[in-house]
Amino acid sequence: MNDATKPPATERFHWQLNGKIVLFVVVFLPLTIGLGFWQLSRGEQKQALMDEFERRQAAAPVAVDSLREDDRQYVRVAARGSFDNDRSILLDNRIRQGRAGYEVVTPFEATPSGTWLLVNRGWIAAGPTRDQLPAIPSVGGEVAISGYLYQSPDKPFTLGEEQWREHWPQVLQNLDAEALAGRLGVALDGYSLRLDDSAPGALRVGWELINIQPEKHTAYAVQWFALAVALVVLALFANSNLGALLRRRR
Repeated sequence: MNDATKPPATERFHWQLNGKIVLFVVVFLPLTIGLGFWQLSRGEQKQALMDEFERRQAAAPVAVDSLREDDRQYVRVAARGSFDNDRSILLDNRIRQGRAGYEVVTPFEATPSGTWLLVNRGWIAAGPTRDQLPAIPSVGGEVAISGYLYQSPDKPFTLGEEQWREHWPQVLQNLDAEALAGRLGVALDGYSLRLDDSAPGALRVGWELINIQPEKHTAYAVQWFALAVALVVLALFANSNLGALLRRRR
């Protein structure tokens, strides 16, 4: 059999390294995989937080004077006492349904123990200008309130230092229990009480527990893992003759 009658040699798979592509994949493949697992971890954390919130919300309220738990996050409490209507705090830049406003936090003295709480009464709309603060409804006399305790799990972000006003109400970016305790001259811990909607003094309550649902984190993880797979495929095609082999088989 001469050369003219020989069947064409079958081309085999072989590597042809592309240094730039290899470097690109070496750098970004671990990053995409790591971000995928980080998103899965964040989703698990959010789900655990939601489960804990629901578990504690299902429990009966505990009298504020009998609280013994170090971890009081989301614990439902009940108290009887009176609001300090003259010294409320307006938490700035709280948006509800696209409208600017404040969350109203009013100190509350529980009786007969004299325990002080910072009670978050909910949202109120802002005035037409920054200088025109909304009128905060007063709550007179001794009342019974209920809600759940909350403390920000992370250090709140603040744009510059808080600007304390000479007169109340104070307009603040975040609650600083230590600073407020000094201003009020009372003892406070780091938790505020978020009022139930049926409690006296409640405004527009209802707080977003988490900003991103666990399912969204899972979707983000899938996207990162898909990108990791795409990088592997890119590296395979760019560093071998696989593309040429596939084209010849069509």
